[in-house]
Amino acid sequence: MKNTMAFLCIFFSFQLLGQNKKDLKKYRVKSITEIITDFNGGKETKRYDVQKKLDDNGNVIEEVNFDKKGNIQNKIFSKYNSEKDKVEEILQDANSKQLSREVYKYDVNGEKKEEWKYNDLNVLESKYIYTIDGKGFRTERKTLDAQGKTIQIKKYIYGN
Repeated sequence: MKNTMAFLCIFFSFQLLGQNKKDLKKYRVKSITEIITDFNGGKETKRYDVQKKLDDNGNVIEEVNFDKKGNIQNKIFSKYNSEKDKVEEILQDANSKQLSREVYKYDVNGEKKEEWKYNDLNVLESKYIYTIDGKGFRTERKTLDAQGKTIQIKKYIYGN
């Protein structure tokens, strides 16, 4: 009985998560606004949490995050390729100053093969290079510094 209840709770929790890209595209949703209502001492206050703009494929192309006072905390801008894979993400502060930039590269199967991380001055700081096996599983992530020197290797091992 406990196992059945646990399964049902897990199953329905996944069903209640946000809309998927297919639904967003189907209904031509162009933006999502998340508003938080706080209840404190019998007083109700509302504030923006996140505002998102979407492209025609349901991908988030702009995200504005707010702090608890309702001020802009940061902005994230994303670009996608024709296969709907994210190829770039730029993080800005509230004053639209770039904090970081990430560029993503994919193999012919659509698996992420590289991540390039840039700083606020748009200078390359590090790279992640992924090794993918014939089944599409990541087997390794190699971290390189800006000069191309390997600073870490992470192995992925899958078990049954």
